[in-house]
Amino acid sequence: MTLVWTKRERQATYDRGRWSGTQSYLVTDDAGISISVYTIASGASAYEVFGGGDDGTMATYMRFVSATYSPVGDGMDKIWNVVFSFESTTGDGANATAIDVKSETEQGFTAIETNITTNIVDIWRSGSSMTIQANGNGPNDATNILGSPMDTSGEPISNIQTVINISVRNVIYGRPAYATIAGIVGKRNSAAYTFGSTGNTYACDAGSLVLTGSTTSRIGPNTYEVNYQFSHDPYTFHMRQQALRDKNGNVIHAPATSAAVSSTNISHATHVYWVQPLPLTAAFSALSIAYT
Repeated sequence: MTLVWTKRERQATYDRGRWSGTQSYLVTDDAGISISVYTIASGASAYEVFGGGDDGTMATYMRFVSATYSPVGDGMDKIWNVVFSFESTTGDGANATAIDVKSETEQGFTAIETNITTNIVDIWRSGSSMTIQANGNGPNDATNILGSPMDTSGEPISNIQTVINISVRNVIYGRPAYATIAGIVGKRNSAAYTFGSTGNTYACDAGSLVLTGSTTSRIGPNTYEVNYQFSHDPYTFHMRQQALRDKNGNVIHAPATSAAVSSTNISHATHVYWVQPLPLTAAFSALSIAYT
């Protein structure tokens, strides 16, 4: 049995930054016998390319997504009409790559989205000479973080802290690992973690990333979308400054010198240390986010 594929027509559409298209064939057997859908589908791989390989440049813009097999009326299953459907490999019509090639409800789909915002936090010290606790682990009140004094008489000032909020949408086969996700929420990454596996990736040092929440929803038969939310602080590892206080709760402070108080000789906190409000860590690799 040898199938004969006869091209009928093909069309391509570019709309709102995305390509789509179809390619149709008439399929028969050279011996004129009846053929089945399984037989046609088994030999279709060479034609599941836009243009059937004759439109090589255009084929790089679209990928095969579906096929329809229809017997021609009164053809006694000897003549079939086959229509292949294609869609953009990338949103902007660029050449195909290994990333961003799946539709949003397709298993294995992954979207990494970021939102860079700022938090307003109180600080007593600033500057390049300020000591940062490695990975945000084990800060203690015995270590003075040094840096340039920013407070006045022990009163802190407000400062802007950059935070990168990251959202990852992942479509998976089977129910999500709910208990695993719940066990990691509110914890920092115990080891360096990288979002993505190809193309532009985003790396986070150990201790700088927090899983702040997650939502899951069923979007198809045994198919789920998991939406993870992360907060990344690559500068202070989510730590906060605290000034040493006396037994009455007052910040211990003193002027820089014994000279008269002035704009360059005002009272500052004598000892400032880091506090880690998120001391627990976990292996984020356990989330098993699937990248394509």
